[in-house]
Amino acid sequence: MSGAIREIRRVYPTSHITIVIFPTSLNLAEMCPYVDEIIPNARQCNGFNLADVYMWNIGIAKQLLERRYDIAFAFTFYDATPMLAYMSGAKERLSFKYNADSHINGAVPCYAMSPLMTLEVSQQIYGKHIADRSFGFLDYILHSPIVNRDIEVWYSAFDLTIANNILKMYKNKSIYAICMGGTTFSKLWPAENYAALAEMILKNENDSVFVILGGGKIDSEFAKIFKNQLKSEFKNQILDLVDKVTYRQSAAILSLCDYYIGNDTGTMHLAAALKVPVLVACCFPADVTPTDESIVVRYYPYHVPSVVVQPRYALPECKDSKYSYGCTQKIPHCIKTISVTNMFSGLKLLKEQIDKQATSPLFIN
Repeated sequence: MSGAIREIRRVYPTSHITIVIFPTSLNLAEMCPYVDEIIPNARQCNGFNLADVYMWNIGIAKQLLERRYDIAFAFTFYDATPMLAYMSGAKERLSFKYNADSHINGAVPCYAMSPLMTLEVSQQIYGKHIADRSFGFLDYILHSPIVNRDIEVWYSAFDLTIANNILKMYKNKSIYAICMGGTTFSKLWPAENYAALAEMILKNENDSVFVILGGGKIDSEFAKIFKNQLKSEFKNQILDLVDKVTYRQSAAILSLCDYYIGNDTGTMHLAAALKVPVLVACCFPADVTPTDESIVVRYYPYHVPSVVVQPRYALPECKDSKYSYGCTQKIPHCIKTISVTNMFSGLKLLKEQIDKQATSPLFIN
């Protein structure tokens, strides 16, 4: 929604703009030049029990009500987002309308629980990617043509200095950023596979290095497995930055990289916003029919050369899935059927996409 926030500031240059975000994004958002205030949202409501809704961030609701907002945009599709817009007390509250049948686990979407204006026209006219839907909000409601349809990432000059200092010894090499972790286990391609892929690349590109990004327990475990699996002859071409830099510094480092390889994570979207070409392992099987809410429809790499490698077939448990991720399991499952060879082929295709200056994703399986 970064581009939409920029456009709101352009249309309403003297307005007071507040964003409510998860604390994990605070490190990035605090550098956003378009907002006046940030309120971290530390919790989500669990389901739709009224007691849960009452307890859910009641302090935040009080803060929002005190500010007497004129308008609230619920850009994202988290169940609690439209509810939070309703709890803000804003005079106008805008949310997307979407199909409950295609929603994760078939849950009833929040717009049905609150008197929000709902939009069905925007995804047909402006595209189904979440960034396009956010721009569609403004096109449709504000009747103000979008000047710039890019999304953004923000970091400071100090962050960029840190990034330059870290990567200065690699300035004449091809730099691959790699992120192997993530919080959704079905999206995790095995770290051993990433190590095998890195070896294939490094055998063909002696002047390349891999920079491992991420933070937290899962990312740290995957980085350890990756390095242990890698042959000793390649270990001097690996720089492990997991838990060593901030999220914002990771963005600055990404801006200096030539490629992103990894899972479908927030870091992947940072890379896309920074126009870093993306090769991603995706858990959504190619033989499952996507819905408007599927990750391959809403969350592919945006406006950047990219190749999305999918499992060729869904495993039996996921064959008839309507789940947003395609794979229904809460462990690495369908994604494990993606071969290292297919990912390596995807890299070759990515380089062709770069040469063509293509900005739409290429899906392969």
